[in-house]
Amino acid sequence: MKNFSLYRIFVIVRMFIKFVLQLYIFGKKHKAWDASTREEWETLVAKQAIEYRERALDLEGLMIKVGQFLSTRADIMPEAFLRELQDLIDQVPPVPPEVSKAIIEKEWGQPLDYFLLDISDRPVASASIGEVYKGTLLNGQEVAIKVQRADIDKIIKSDFKAMNIVLWITRNFTRFGKEIDTKALYKEVVSVVGDELNYYKELRNAQYFQKKYNGSESIYIPQFYEEYCTRRVLVMEWIEARKVTDLVWYREHQIDPIATAEKLFLFLVDQLLDYGKFHADPHQGNIMIKSDGTLIILDFGMVGQISRNDARNVRKMIQGFVMDDYQLAIEQLEKLGFLLPHADKYKIEQKLREYIDIYLEQNINEMDQEIVQEIFEDLQEFVREQPIQLPAEFAFLGRAASIGLGVITSLNPSIDFMTLGKPVVNQWMQEKEDDEDALQIQLVKDTLKPFLSLPRHLNEFLEAPEQKRQQEEVHHWSRLEHQRFLLLTALQVIILLATIGFTAAGWFLNSTIVLSLSGIVAVLLLITLMITIFRHKRFIQSNSRFES
Repeated sequence: MKNFSLYRIFVIVRMFIKFVLQLYIFGKKHKAWDASTREEWETLVAKQAIEYRERALDLEGLMIKVGQFLSTRADIMPEAFLRELQDLIDQVPPVPPEVSKAIIEKEWGQPLDYFLLDISDRPVASASIGEVYKGTLLNGQEVAIKVQRADIDKIIKSDFKAMNIVLWITRNFTRFGKEIDTKALYKEVVSVVGDELNYYKELRNAQYFQKKYNGSESIYIPQFYEEYCTRRVLVMEWIEARKVTDLVWYREHQIDPIATAEKLFLFLVDQLLDYGKFHADPHQGNIMIKSDGTLIILDFGMVGQISRNDARNVRKMIQGFVMDDYQLAIEQLEKLGFLLPHADKYKIEQKLREYIDIYLEQNINEMDQEIVQEIFEDLQEFVREQPIQLPAEFAFLGRAASIGLGVITSLNPSIDFMTLGKPVVNQWMQEKEDDEDALQIQLVKDTLKPFLSLPRHLNEFLEAPEQKRQQEEVHHWSRLEHQRFLLLTALQVIILLATIGFTAAGWFLNSTIVLSLSGIVAVLLLITLMITIFRHKRFIQSNSRFES
């Protein structure tokens, strides 16, 4: 049943609408927040996470991918939600071995013993897209054989349809949907996850990273046996290693976790802040460590790409933060597409300066947990209030950074990213990409900047902000009321469509009672819908007159 497209779409969309309604009702019910309200909130979110996890493990496919993604996003997801999803990576149920082995034989066009001396009875690893078996080639070489799960391409395509519906609802009826370009995000997800369904593309990605890290003493990419690889099967060398977070393995082989964390940090920085391809799924299952401390990078199905221009802007942004030039950092955020045209750049600059100063003045790991929580909540609220969006092309970049940094801090919770990052930034500063970025010109600009910016700051100080604040408050409440009308209209349309479905069922079953009741309910809903639309139109007209 779970492999049927309509069933999957119905279950996924229904669950999402249920979650949105629960959160909406909770927000209406609790106007003021206290300790008991927060406890109720965490209970609700935890229940939603449990339901999502159970549905994901049942339906598999894109549900697991999205769950793994959400489990790494501490910046947007509540802690109670993260706790329930954090082990989703290790809970993917395996496919019956005979099914997977039949797929391998079909792809190779020959029985397994035509190519292999032996193959493991069960998979040694199981993921949302594929599974891994251990085998031995006829020449005695031990290999890892990665095979796609049965019917996964059809399942993923169905889930893409459900995701498109979910993002449409998010875009039109939630505040979060206004902060990101959901259409572009959908295209990015389809592109990146869709590539995972073609193992030839993963092979090409792996060859790219092999070339990039050829000769590296700390990073190793397994060799692939291209003659055995197909669209649904990959064969690579078998390497004895353990998960990078297996601290027992560290003690057994006297590996320094702090040094490993630093190597992993430099690996991520090298990818995420330089142009070219980057590993978009660096979770603990895709990073292994050998007994000599060498890091083994696996699974190149989910790979993103950053352009040369975007990489340059990201570097300049970090340079601005390190050199205390926040105006430069804000300019790069705008060039990267994070700021909408009407963003209050000065206010954003002051807020960023405030939070970074807090981080620099005190080790965040030593700060009181409640203070840290308040800071992050305040920052999240600030991001929601300001015209800040997440460009789709950076969704997987942010995901990769979030996952990778999570793995790093599990190895060294007190790691100082600023100290590790400064030599990298200094190296950037010495690179003369063009005359404008030369260090001498940058120093002159830094010297003159306080004098050039003084008239702007003085003018902003003298301008009366009270009227602007009042206007923003009116706009804020207008948006909330507008969203309420839209949500109410959507719910009425959904219920009306469901009622029409019951009417059709009554006609098909020739049930007079069902037809009568469905007809009455449909008429009442239609009248209610027309009233809501009329009130919404009147609200928009009155609001337009007020703003003019």
